[in-house]
Amino acid sequence: MAKEIKCPLCSNSAENIERINTSDIINLWKKRGIDTEKLFGENLYLYKNLCPHCKLEFFYPFVPGDNKFYSLLGREEWYYLHEDKTEFLYSCKFIKENDHVLDVGSGRGAFFNYIDKKIEYTGLELSSQAVEFAKKEKINVIEKTIEEFAQNNQNSQDVVVTFQVLEHIVNLDSFIKSSLTALKKNGYFIIAVPNNYSFIRYAQNNIFNLPPHHLLHWNEYTLEYIAKKYNLEIVDIYKEKVTNVHKDWFYTTKFSKFIRGLLGIDTKTINVSFLSRVIQKISFLLSKFVRNSCSHLREDGHTIAIVFRKVHDA
Repeated sequence: MAKEIKCPLCSNSAENIERINTSDIINLWKKRGIDTEKLFGENLYLYKNLCPHCKLEFFYPFVPGDNKFYSLLGREEWYYLHEDKTEFLYSCKFIKENDHVLDVGSGRGAFFNYIDKKIEYTGLELSSQAVEFAKKEKINVIEKTIEEFAQNNQNSQDVVVTFQVLEHIVNLDSFIKSSLTALKKNGYFIIAVPNNYSFIRYAQNNIFNLPPHHLLHWNEYTLEYIAKKYNLEIVDIYKEKVTNVHKDWFYTTKFSKFIRGLLGIDTKTINVSFLSRVIQKISFLLSKFVRNSCSHLREDGHTIAIVFRKVHDA
């Protein structure tokens, strides 16, 4: 790929580390009953890139999901109401009584139900289906972008949170700047994303970590880079351990990685070969024998969260 690709976070040149057939991604989504072929257009390949400067990994060309794509995902209730949301409980300790809390990419406003203090809560969500869910539950979620909200609500929020959203965003600068515009000075900006330096790095065919769902792969280093770029203070970093929801996936991935290592097979983002399917099946069966052990409780899990303080005016 001759074209120079710029990192969406730091704008430095990125390195191509893997080429992926879009047909393989399309077929994986079809198995889940979602047709993504039109979203990929004429792109026969996607390229996974690594920025040497900020360590962000991302897929290019960018193929974001549209409203139809997320509406199809939203048919399954688990998509908006996950169990074991450890980042929710963790973030609540940074919220005080009567705070104004803005939840960007809120889904149906599930975070509101975790907060046991009196607050002013606003959720921003682009899925009309999720907004309707929130209305039925009398949770204040509005269909608006962070850029639109920030225009008329500068320095209005004590806490801005965005959970499992930044991996979907291409226009990072606009998203982060607008979030900080809405935040009061000395307020908290809390980001939670999948931790791609955890076990999920070795999970092949992980369709939810692929376009058009996830476009960017974050890690602790890239999150810390945000503080440098936007002049923020890092208050805390939280890395969850493997939760019960992800326990079987963790052990299956661990066995699969081990078997691939014995056979000298590299981990790829997508591997749909017959041998790969056999290894996955064996790994799944082996995981049943260790699922009641506690070793997963010592391993980094799916999510990493970082808390920033806005120490200067945006």
